[in-house]
Amino acid sequence: MASTEATSSEKPIEEKEKKRYVSIDVFRGLTIVGMIIVNIMLEFDNTPSWLKHEIDFGLEFADLIAPFFIFAITLTYTMSFKHHVRKEGYFKTYIRFLRRYGAFLGFGFLGSYYAVSLEGFGFTWGVLQAIGLAGIFTLFFIRFPRYIRLVVSLCLMIAYQAILGVSVNVEGTPITLSDLNYNDVHGGIIGGIGYSIMTLLGTAIVDDFKEVDKKQILIAGVVLTILGLGIHFIWKGYGFPPDGGISKERVTSAFVLLSLGLGAILFWLIWFFMDEKKIIRIKSRIFQPLGKNAFLIYILHPLFILFTVLILPINAHFALILLCTLISCVTLWLLAFFLDKKQLYIII
Repeated sequence: MASTEATSSEKPIEEKEKKRYVSIDVFRGLTIVGMIIVNIMLEFDNTPSWLKHEIDFGLEFADLIAPFFIFAITLTYTMSFKHHVRKEGYFKTYIRFLRRYGAFLGFGFLGSYYAVSLEGFGFTWGVLQAIGLAGIFTLFFIRFPRYIRLVVSLCLMIAYQAILGVSVNVEGTPITLSDLNYNDVHGGIIGGIGYSIMTLLGTAIVDDFKEVDKKQILIAGVVLTILGLGIHFIWKGYGFPPDGGISKERVTSAFVLLSLGLGAILFWLIWFFMDEKKIIRIKSRIFQPLGKNAFLIYILHPLFILFTVLILPINAHFALILLCTLISCVTLWLLAFFLDKKQLYIII
C-alpha cells in the first residue's frame, strides 16, 4: 500500500516534468526572429528608425530584443534548476549551470573579438556575455525563496541606479559610469550588472513556471511597466535620479523595469492564447522550431548579416533590405524546422 501511494504521488511530478509549454518556445522563436530582422537591418541607412536602437534616451522596438532574451531565460531558470536537483543533486546541478553560463560568456568573447589597432586587440561586450554573467549571478540566489529574490533584486536595482550616477575621471575628463555604459556595446560590463539584476528579478516573477499562477506574471508585468515609465517621467520632469530615463545604451533601471515588464505581458498573452485557451493552432509550424534551437540560430545568424552586407550597399533601397532579411529568416526557419523534425537540438 505504501509503494502505491509513493507511485501516485510521484506521477504528477513526472507528468509536469514531461509537459512542454508551446508558449515558451514561441516566445523564444519570436525573439529570435526579431533579433535576425533588427541585426540585419540596422546595418543600412534606409532602415526605419524604429528598427534601429534608440540613440541614448528613448525606446524603440529594437531595444527590446536583448531584454526579451533575458526574460526567455528566466521562464525556465528556476524550473530547470529544480528539475536537475531532483535528478542529480545540488553539486552536479551547480556545476551544470556554471558550465552552461560560463560557455555563454566564452562564446560571447570569441564572437566579439576584434582588432582595436595595429598595437593590440580588444573585446566588445555583447548579448551572450550579458546572458552568461546574468546566469552565473542569479545562480547565487536561486535557492532563496521567491519573495527574497524579489526584495534583493529591487534593492540591487536602486543601488545600481545610484552607482550609474557616480562620477569618474577618464583621461582628465569627468564622466559618470552611465556615460561609460553609453560608450560600450550593450552597456559593457557595468550594464551587464543591470542585465544580471533583470535576470534575478525575472526569476522572482516567474519562479517555477509549472507551479506559478500565471496571472501573477501578467500582474508583475503591468506593475514593472508602470514603474519603469514612472521613473522615466520623474527623471524627465525633475532630473532625478541622475541618468534615470529609459535608455538601452546606458542599461538604466527604468529600461530594465520597463523592458522586463513588457516581456512578461507579451509572454502572458502568448501563453493565454496558445497553452491556456489553445485558440491559435499554427504555433508548432512557425515560431516553435526556432525557439527549440534558439542557441544554434543565434550562432548562425551573423553569417546572414555578413552575406547581406556583402551583397547590398549601405544605402540600398529598403525593399531590397527587407527581401534579404526575409530570405535569411526563411532559410534559418527551414533549418530549424528540419532539425525539429529530426529531434536534433543544439543546447549548452
